[in-house]
Amino acid sequence: MLISNRRRFLQLLTATTGLTVTSQLWGCNNQSPSPSPSQTLEKLTIAGSPITITVLLAYLSEQPEIQALAKEVDFRLWKTHDQLRADVISGQLQVSATPTSLAANLYQKGVPIKLLNVLVWGVLNLWSADKSISSWDALKGKKVLIAFRGGLPAQLFFYLASKNGLVPERDMNIQYTTDFAQAVQLLLAGRGDVALLSEPAGTAAEIQGENRDIPIQLVLNLQEEWGKATGRKPRIPQAGTLALTSLIEQYPEVIATVQGSLKTAVDWATQNPQAAAQLGAKYLGLKAPVIERSLARTPLEMVTAIEAKADLEFWFSRLMEKNPQLFGGSLPKAEFYYG
Repeated sequence: MLISNRRRFLQLLTATTGLTVTSQLWGCNNQSPSPSPSQTLEKLTIAGSPITITVLLAYLSEQPEIQALAKEVDFRLWKTHDQLRADVISGQLQVSATPTSLAANLYQKGVPIKLLNVLVWGVLNLWSADKSISSWDALKGKKVLIAFRGGLPAQLFFYLASKNGLVPERDMNIQYTTDFAQAVQLLLAGRGDVALLSEPAGTAAEIQGENRDIPIQLVLNLQEEWGKATGRKPRIPQAGTLALTSLIEQYPEVIATVQGSLKTAVDWATQNPQAAAQLGAKYLGLKAPVIERSLARTPLEMVTAIEAKADLEFWFSRLMEKNPQLFGGSLPKAEFYYG
C-alpha cells in the first residue's frame, strides 16, 4: 500500500509544472518510513542545484568534518525541480540546495523535510541587448523569456510587474523555456527581447555576448526592484538548504555540522572567489571566469531558517498574492523552520 501511495503521489507531482499547484495534491500526507538509527551513518547524500549555491554545497561535501560523518558521502547535482522533488520524496537526497519556496511547497504536501537555512539572497535579474530597456514600462510589447513555467522566476516576475502597473499576460509576450540555458541561447539568437535569468546564467549570457559582439547587459536588478516594491531591504530569501526530517531527528550532530560547515563555506567563497569558481566549474558546466564574475553578483549569507523566518514568511505571503493556493493556501507551520 505504501509503495502504491508513493507511486500515485509521484505521478501527481509529475503532472504539475514548476510550483503550480492543483487542489487534489493538498491533504496528501505520505511519510517516508524512518530508518532505525545507527551509530554511524552509512551514506550521506548531498545535492547542489543549477545556480551558484552549488559552490557552497560542493565545498561542504569535501570537508573532512563532513566526510567523517558517514561511511560514504555522495555529492550530486539536480537539474530540474521535478528531479529534486522525486529524489527527496524517495529519500535519495538527504541534504540539498533548494529554492526556499519549493521547500515550503514540499513540506505543505506532507513531504518530511525541514528548511535548514537561507544562503542566497536573490540572484534573479532581467538581461537584454536592448539598451532602451531600463524600466518596467519599457517592457511593454517585448518578448520576455522565462524559465520553468509556473515556477519561482515567473512568480517573482509577475508579482513585481503587477506592482509596477503591468499585466504580464496582456502587456508582454511571455515565452517559457525549459531552463535558464535555453533562455540564454534564445536571447543570444535574438529570439527574445529580454530574459529573466538566475546566476550564473546571467553572467554567462553577458560573457557569451561579449564574445559575439552582442551587448547583453543586466537591465533590471530584481532584488532592488523587490526593495522598491515592498519597502524592505533589497534582498530575497531565495535559496537555501533542506534536509530530511528523519536525518534531523536521528542524527542531530550531522545537521549541526552541516550548518556550521555551510557558514564556513560562505566565508570561504566570499574570500576566495577564484578557488570557489574553480570548484564550481567542476559541476556547473561553465568556465571558472564566468562563475567568478557571477559570485560578485551573488549575495551570500548563511542565516538559519528560524532566524530568517520573518523574511521567509513575508516572501511566501507575497508569492501567495499572485497564487493564493500556493503552499495549499497557508504558510508552513513553525516546525518547518529549523533553528
